[in-house]
Amino acid sequence: MGVGKIKHFDQEALSFLTQFTLPQILFKQAEQLGREEIAIREKMYGIWLAYSWQDYLRYTKQTALGFIALGLKRGENIGIITDNHPEWLFSEMGAQAIGAITVNFFTSSIAKELTAMLNRIQAAYVVAQDQEQVDKLLEMKEQLPHVRKVIYVDPTGMRTYTNNPWLMSFQELLKLGEALGKSELNRFEEELSKGKPDEVALMIMTSGTTGIPKLAMISHRSFTEIARKWVETAPIGVGDNWISITPTAWIVDQMWGMGVSPLTGMAMNFPETLETQAEDFREIGPAVIITSSRFW
Repeated sequence: MGVGKIKHFDQEALSFLTQFTLPQILFKQAEQLGREEIAIREKMYGIWLAYSWQDYLRYTKQTALGFIALGLKRGENIGIITDNHPEWLFSEMGAQAIGAITVNFFTSSIAKELTAMLNRIQAAYVVAQDQEQVDKLLEMKEQLPHVRKVIYVDPTGMRTYTNNPWLMSFQELLKLGEALGKSELNRFEEELSKGKPDEVALMIMTSGTTGIPKLAMISHRSFTEIARKWVETAPIGVGDNWISITPTAWIVDQMWGMGVSPLTGMAMNFPETLETQAEDFREIGPAVIITSSRFW
């Protein structure tokens, strides 16, 4: 059974999609929207680069298979310490596609804070943004017995780290996944089909105002239901835009990036830098915006 493109709020179509996990919804949207519609834009060197829904699924599939090649098992947890970039979505969707649970952390966290939280979830793998985040993890490596490997997104400054077997680049992860996909043609679809909407998709840290942050477990169904309620309030769909400017560890961008966007086909847009956010915001003209007072 398929679902047509959602240009405006369509209760029946959205209700149908809530029967699936978030990566399964992405799979269906890639079938329906293909290369015709934009799923993700990322600004680099002043130019907006676009990913179609098929591109989104392809990178998610390669990431998922890369994790399998490394040894990630269904039910294990991975930590994600990234800025607002497409690799965040690929990592999260990819891990969830094979039954892993994701937890995003603030890039501003100090090494001891990251170590405490990664040990708390017994993270098997960590996706880190850049040299800054990798250095924090290397500093505490002896206290991270559960972390089997750290995958870094931005290779800038990482040339001298290449001989460290604990580290690998995101590009290497994608190549691992691409190779596995060629040798096991149906592996991704087989793993994807095992997912159930009531399984935990991700955990979100609470603010920790009364002590150490707690971890809220959110299922795929909870996320899609939250997204459906938002769309009832603000009817959006294919061709509309969200601009990703709040930390990925907050519920706001998780809710729109992992919930509303896959469910409705709206595009995720990632500014180039913090300094260009206001300019990038004007260029995109998002349909809806929710952010902190400091932005306004």
